[in-house]
Amino acid sequence: MSAGNLEKISGLVAVNSLLAMVGGILAALIAGRNDPGFIHNGALAGLIAVCAGSDIMHPLGAFAVGCIASVIFVYGFHFEQEKLKIDDVLGVWPLHGIIGTWGGIAAGIFGQKSLGGIGGVSFISQLGGSLLAVVFALASSFIVYGVLNKTVGIRLDQEQEYNGADVSIHNIGAYPEESIR
Repeated sequence: MSAGNLEKISGLVAVNSLLAMVGGILAALIAGRNDPGFIHNGALAGLIAVCAGSDIMHPLGAFAVGCIASVIFVYGFHFEQEKLKIDDVLGVWPLHGIIGTWGGIAAGIFGQKSLGGIGGVSFISQLGGSLLAVVFALASSFIVYGVLNKTVGIRLDQEQEYNGADVSIHNIGAYPEESIR
């Protein structure tokens, strides 16, 4: 929905964005068991997922994409935190990485004319492009973070990690107003 001027604004993109967001919220209410964090991120999951195909999907397809994205996010966040033990407090990886990938693939599914979409999109090309984006992101991340780790270091020591980066690096607590005297 980032058209440069009013003439290029698409009603379909606006409606699809709204419906994907609503689908994400409603699915997060159920899958996230009414957790406010999941409800807010459910809205974002729907918006992120619909971006790749907001101009080619039927509005009901956009709603479905948002619902599915939200469920993927809730279970992906739990999997990341509980099984993989990754400290991703905001859920950036499941929200942007996994849901962004789902959105690319979903454009190839829900953009098809047989599902009410405008057509002109190939599921295989969307799947291939999405998987290539994942490979590129992983490879470039390993290179960048590998170089940073070897040159300047990117980990806190155990005590700093326990205290948290706010205290260890920035010398501020969770409640900075209490430290003002």
